[in-house]
Amino acid sequence: MQTFGGNTSCVEVVYGDGETRIVLDMGTGLRPLGNKLFGEMLKKKGLKITFLLSHVHWDHIQGLPFFGELYWNKENGRIENSWSFHGGTDWQRTAEECLKGQMDPPVFPVSWREIERITHEIQLHSVSDMMSFMVGELSIQARKLDHPQETYGYRITTPDGRVVVYSTDNEPRDPNVPAPPLLKLAEGADLWITDCQYTCDVYNGKTGVPHHGWGHSYPEAVAKTAIEAGVKTVVLFHHDPGSSDEAIADIRRHTQDLVGSDIKVIAAWEGLELTI
Repeated sequence: MQTFGGNTSCVEVVYGDGETRIVLDMGTGLRPLGNKLFGEMLKKKGLKITFLLSHVHWDHIQGLPFFGELYWNKENGRIENSWSFHGGTDWQRTAEECLKGQMDPPVFPVSWREIERITHEIQLHSVSDMMSFMVGELSIQARKLDHPQETYGYRITTPDGRVVVYSTDNEPRDPNVPAPPLLKLAEGADLWITDCQYTCDVYNGKTGVPHHGWGHSYPEAVAKTAIEAGVKTVVLFHHDPGSSDEAIADIRRHTQDLVGSDIKVIAAWEGLELTI
C-alpha cells in the first residue's frame, strides 16, 4: 500500500535549468523541501524563490518558520537568498501581517523583523482575481476559488504552452456544474493539482458531520471539471488528515473510474516528482 504522508500543502515547481523556482503554499511540507534544497543553496550562495499563497489558513503557512534557508543570511557564509511572497488583498489581515504574526514573540523565538534584517531580499506582492504576472519566463494567472476567506488558484504556463494548475481548497456548489472560474483556470492543463479531500458521502454527512461550507471537494466534482476542462493528468491533493492510506487510494480509484482512461489520476504523496 502506498504511504501518502501527512505534511500540509507545499508544492515546488521548477522550470528550465532550475533558476526559476516557484513554491505553492508553505505548509509543513516546506520543512522537508528546505532540507532538500540546502545543498543547492550553499553551492549557489543563495536561492531565489517565488512563493504563491493560496490563502493564509494555518495549514498553508505554518511551514515558513521551519524553513531552514530562512535563517541563512548575508552575514552567515555570504548567502544571498531572495524571497518573493504573493498573496491576496481582501483578507482581514494582509499576507505580510499573517506571515509576521506567526513569528512574533512570544509564539516564536525568531521575529520577522530579524528575518528581514538578515535576508538579502524580501518582497511582498498583492494578488487579485484574474490578475496575471510573470515569474521569469513563466506566465502566472490567479483566480479566486470557493473557500472560506479569500483563496486563489494559480495557472502556470511555460513559453511553449505547457500548463500546471494548482487549485487547492475549493468547494463545488453543484457536482454536475463546474464553477466557471475553476473550469477556465484548469482548461487544457497538462497537470491539474486539485483538492479532493472527501468522498461524496463524507461531504454530505452520511458518515458523520456534513462538510458543506468547509471549502473542500470530492471525486464526483473533480471528475466533472477534469472532463469538461480537458485536462491530461489530475493530481488529487489536500487529503483529509483523518483519511487512512487505504481511503486515499480508494478516492483515487473512484476518481479514475469516473473520468475514464483518457485522463490519468494520481493521489499526491510526499516526494512525488512529475515532469511535463
